[in-house]
Amino acid sequence: MDADELTQSVWDISKDEFPDGSPLGEQAKFLLHYAILAPSSHNSQPWRFAVRDEAIEISYDETRWLEVADQDKRELFISIGCALENLCIAAEHFNIGYEITYRADEDDDLVSTVTLERDSEPSSNRPPELFDELTERYTSHQLFEDQALPREARERFRRVIETDDVTLYLIDDPEQKRSIGELQADADEAQMADPAYRKELGYWVGTGALGSSWLMARIGQAVVSHFDLGDREGRKNSKLIERAPVIALLATHADTPTARVKTGQVFERLALLASAEDIAVHPMSQVLERPETRTELAARTGTGEEIPQHLFRLGHVEEERTHTPRWPLEAVSSTEQ
Repeated sequence: MDADELTQSVWDISKDEFPDGSPLGEQAKFLLHYAILAPSSHNSQPWRFAVRDEAIEISYDETRWLEVADQDKRELFISIGCALENLCIAAEHFNIGYEITYRADEDDDLVSTVTLERDSEPSSNRPPELFDELTERYTSHQLFEDQALPREARERFRRVIETDDVTLYLIDDPEQKRSIGELQADADEAQMADPAYRKELGYWVGTGALGSSWLMARIGQAVVSHFDLGDREGRKNSKLIERAPVIALLATHADTPTARVKTGQVFERLALLASAEDIAVHPMSQVLERPETRTELAARTGTGEEIPQHLFRLGHVEEERTHTPRWPLEAVSSTEQ
């Protein structure tokens, strides 16, 4: 897909334009404007949507799979789960019911089917304020302030996922954070030492998908692709982890594609709730991209038989919220009615 198609305009959605009274297929297309605002690894946006009457099929686009960094497609399925969650939240806001059929464990690119139902009362544990955060949520890469997360916010995080098959670990012990920071540095150094990893990362930097201008994206691509910056990145990212008030980890008993999709749904719900609480969020994926550090992370965080799926920082920071660009909806969707 041509990087020139990337745009910031997709973030400007007016809920007043919802086609109330139109067929469900038309309403489904409107809901997808919110789905494409979901976060994804490297902002790769690996989703495709097909509207078929009252059903929305969500598939993955293998051309946007990070084959080196994400060899088992863990991050791809988590990214799809984030988009699925946005879709569900938008549907509930407009009083559209839905039924999710998970298909990710089957041997094709179809991840899930969402069948819409008219005039259905929401029956989930999603707080209504999450809808307004769909266009406000952002990812922070800054050093967080030395300010503890309120107990009330932590309790809300736990309540909002209590019916899911995903466990949330909130880690604030300084020694444990230091240990995770060491793992982060090890993972950064190992990843950046791999020329194939640097080439892949450089490609995504170069597309401008991470929000840089065309010139800065091209310069960044050249630097990342040709220089091993692992030591520098390791020091920077380990500091980000050690100084964060809370490190959050999502883990599951199963390590299947469906478990990863559900992890993405939970993460996006937490990220939107954090946005409503004015708490910044920053995923840290490198530790989970290497089997040896992923296994060690489980040992250091005490997840037992549960398998780490997603690691991210939570904290406070004073900064302007900025959004990364998205491909327009017509580039990632189709309609068959």
